Amino acid sequence: MRQPLLALVLLASITAHAADVTRHGYTLRYDDRIEAAGGDLQGATVGRIRITRAGDETLVWQENTPLQPGCGAVPALTVLNDSFVALCGHLGGRHYTQRIILLEGNTPGMASVDQYDAPSPVRVEGDGALAIDVVRRDLFPGELTGPHYFPTVYRLHRDAVTFGFVPSFDAASAGRYWQHYHATRQAAPAAAVLPELLASLLAAQSGKQPICGELDAIASELQGGVAPQGPGARALMLDWLRKLPAAGYPPFDGQACPGRF
Repeated sequence: MRQPLLALVLLASITAHAADVTRHGYTLRYDDRIEAAGGDLQGATVGRIRITRAGDETLVWQENTPLQPGCGAVPALTVLNDSFVALCGHLGGRHYTQRIILLEGNTPGMASVDQYDAPSPVRVEGDGALAIDVVRRDLFPGELTGPHYFPTVYRLHRDAVTFGFVPSFDAASAGRYWQHYHATRQAAPAAAVLPELLASLLAAQSGKQPICGELDAIASELQGGVAPQGPGARALMLDWLRKLPAAGYPPFDGQACPGRF
């Protein structure tokens, strides 16, 4: 899961055209337009979302958005299944946003999730739920310098009163966090990416694979490298294990790894 690196490559291939898609009696289109109204966006290429009834072209939903359609390798419009269509847009090659349209019932519903600078496609998982990977680098402003990317899996929550994406740290999402952990582990020494390594491990705790051995391996690497000039390796790790839940990650389950901290 190397979205931050991919984002730079995708900028050169952003497209802004989408064909009509018809599902459940609706015709949906997400395309670009030139903003005519006064303001900062006047004359700029922006987006328009239109949903009409397929039979009589009655307008059901129209939304003008500053987002330009298309996210590089992630197209502007993707049919996920018979019920959901995904829209992806960007602001000048940054700030990618996915919008999910539910085409059921009398009125379409919409849910959005910000993917920041690293777009990735929406997935339909084995249980039928929609999920998407998001990475952020601004969780600890002023405290971390350099590109530290923190992953979160979002799953679409839908019931009688809620239709929206929420962070997921359950067993079904643990595998995605492990993928991010191993990719980050291979990309740089532990000392350079310690916060995001620990964030991925905290997020993966509900999976079947224990995180204890990985914590020991990180501590050993730190102790043999940067740690002798500063606090002990485990003290440094514990400091981050305490900070990360404030950014939305699960707390460390010390009972699952007795004697580590």
